[in-house]
Amino acid sequence: LVVYVFALVLLISLFLTNGYLMQSVIEEKESRLIEILLASVRPMQLLGGKILALGLLGLFQLLVWVGVLTTVSRLFAGEANNPALGVLALLANLTFPTEILPLLLIYFVLAYVMFAALYAAVGALSSSMREGPQYAVIFTLPAVAPLWFLSLFAADPNGTVPLVMSFIPITAPLAMTSRLVATDVPAWQIALSLALLALGALGAMWFSSRLFRVQTLLAGQFPRLKDLPGLLRG
Repeated sequence: LVVYVFALVLLISLFLTNGYLMQSVIEEKESRLIEILLASVRPMQLLGGKILALGLLGLFQLLVWVGVLTTVSRLFAGEANNPALGVLALLANLTFPTEILPLLLIYFVLAYVMFAALYAAVGALSSSMREGPQYAVIFTLPAVAPLWFLSLFAADPNGTVPLVMSFIPITAPLAMTSRLVATDVPAWQIALSLALLALGALGAMWFSSRLFRVQTLLAGQFPRLKDLPGLLRG
């Protein structure tokens, strides 16, 4: 249940706030405003500002939702006859493993930064909001792959598949969460997973900022996959 809650919170924050991020990038491309912005600030500064602003917005939204859900669940904790209220009563009586909460927060922040940068890259590549969500599936679908193997994580959290997924930046947040609630994960594995995730977030930021400064992308021309290495080199 902790894994599902973590996945739900992460995906909601990604889809909502990063959807706004991608939409703003596409709109600024269409209006040519982004060219004026890039003449005043560095691409990394522009991207970092967008991620920080929308990240704080998403965090505020989540705090409001959690506060409302907690309040309602406590008010109706004794109403177990109604199925919907019974679910709220169950949530009110949950005991969250607070010892892993700091790690979950670190994974959440790093994952958010990485996926936000990837959404910005999709916005830099896309010419309309109709194209953007289609390209975002390339990395959002692998991100939820650990949910498909939850039975495997529960049966053998230190097996080959869970171990590999916990080191891949895209799958690491949900994979390591699944392992943390199922077993005691060695400290070196947690450190290596966080280091790789941080490198993935920095790499995604660099990748997106390079795409921001490529003039052919700002003109609305979608590059082919084989053209990306040359565009990243400028």
